[in-house]
Amino acid sequence: MRRLALWGSLIGVCLGASPVSAQETDAPVVRPTISGSFGDTGLMARFNSSEQYGAVQARVGLYNAHDALIAATGQSYDFDDNVTSVVTPVNAIIPLPMLSQRLFAKVGYTNILSRGGSGSPTRIDNDSQVGMAQLVWLIGDDALVGAGVIHETSDVSLRHNGGDIASQGKGIRFDMLYRFASHWGASLRVSRLNGDADTTIPNARYGVMSSRQDFRRIYSEAALVGTYRHAQAGFVPKGWVLRPSLAFVWQDSRFKATTNSLNAAVAGRREDYQLGIATLRLEKDGFRPWKPIPYTEAGMEHELRSTLTETEDDPTNLYLKAGGAMNMGGKGRLDLYVARRDSLKGSFQSTTVNLLLSMAF
Repeated sequence: MRRLALWGSLIGVCLGASPVSAQETDAPVVRPTISGSFGDTGLMARFNSSEQYGAVQARVGLYNAHDALIAATGQSYDFDDNVTSVVTPVNAIIPLPMLSQRLFAKVGYTNILSRGGSGSPTRIDNDSQVGMAQLVWLIGDDALVGAGVIHETSDVSLRHNGGDIASQGKGIRFDMLYRFASHWGASLRVSRLNGDADTTIPNARYGVMSSRQDFRRIYSEAALVGTYRHAQAGFVPKGWVLRPSLAFVWQDSRFKATTNSLNAAVAGRREDYQLGIATLRLEKDGFRPWKPIPYTEAGMEHELRSTLTETEDDPTNLYLKAGGAMNMGGKGRLDLYVARRDSLKGSFQSTTVNLLLSMAF
């Protein structure tokens, strides 16, 4: 009797456990994804885009070229520039399940082409390439941190005097995304770049003057982004999403003293540039696979501090953007938009075309 009872117990345990075991074996593994955690926050645009970074580099380059022209000629010129830029970032986020379900690798490449207008005293073309590789850690469903390395090359053609500035540098970059409330999130980007810049300037008396100057650049960009639909704010049209945003950009650059090809001293310098940005973005709700959605954005940019020039006083820009995005079958996002910046006093105009591809595997 004891043997029968024992066998009955074993059979009962096996029969009771079998469905559970089969369920655990056949159940799909739910892997956390970055898009699942932050896709609806508006923060991924900050995480993947390089538009703001490219716009700052273009404006800083124009300031430097303008002041250098005044120093070289001893004459005063009105600051009047029109810049057209094409920015094409490509990013890929790859999971690393062999290390952790919440660890990812991000690789990216950005090409920035800027062309200055022909009607201004300073005419500048700038071609830049930025490569990046990061490890990204998803912390819960509300936080993300990323850290990695960057490499940047740049070639600036000074068409107004036939000069050229070629630079390259290597550095590190840190990113953070954090959803701190149901309708608000924050992003932070900090990069440090160390490199050198080779400058060649034709001179009618001495021929070509050249110099090499080491530099260090720290770039930081912080933003708050909100997300509101009609259910949260009655003035938002049904079927649309309103994203208010406040951002702050700070770039601090230092150049070491050196000598040029004529053994003349080239002074070291420090550049401090700070920019505040406030925008409202309205985009169509419902990001379905292979269905393009339109969006538009408007706001203002204001230079809070600039040690780059003492001859220009036009610190505020109107900002307009219009474009569309498409869900790449759940594996990524494709953005195409045009952004326009116009200073209030008319001394600066900038048009940027951005084609951004972000993939997630």
